[in-house]
Amino acid sequence: MPERIPILSTLIIWLVALPLFMVANRFRGGGWPHLSDPLPGRALFYVSPVLGLLTWAGFGDRDFAIMTGIGFLIWGAPGWGLWFDLHEDDAKQKDDPRRDTAFVKFIDAISFGSDHVAMFWRHGLFVAPYLAVVAWAYAAPVVTLFAPVFAVLGVLAYALKKLSGLGNRHSEFAIGAFWWALVLAVFLSASG
Repeated sequence: MPERIPILSTLIIWLVALPLFMVANRFRGGGWPHLSDPLPGRALFYVSPVLGLLTWAGFGDRDFAIMTGIGFLIWGAPGWGLWFDLHEDDAKQKDDPRRDTAFVKFIDAISFGSDHVAMFWRHGLFVAPYLAVVAWAYAAPVVTLFAPVFAVLGVLAYALKKLSGLGNRHSEFAIGAFWWALVLAVFLSASG
């Protein structure tokens, strides 16, 4: 069980680290290709340990930090398919080769043709392993209930892109904030 630390200290640590992780998630999303493209592998491979280290530094529980970093890696590993545009580019994407991948076909099959539902599944299904491991490790089954909440927030992050016309930048910053909020909520729930 994560060690109980004072709520005020936890919130201050969380607030200080929030912009750091928002920027890190933008990097994960390819926001600065001049920085990420020269690196071997995907930016996700660098951001996952950053989230783990921020978690460890902020909350002091090494095991929880490792679970969080690996959980973020699992969540980010599959692509965003063709759904992140929430139907804006469907005409341009009709012949996209990604449509033929098993991952995209599976998510499309359970989404009734809706990019919104596909994004919900994409976020919820891939954050679930992290939540399930934490729930098991800390005997805190309530944390599994965060999966659908996080999935809805993920859809809202991409709806922000569509409504604002500002591109993926703001969506990726928002997803970073939602992930860091998820870490806080999971930690507080798991520590009782």
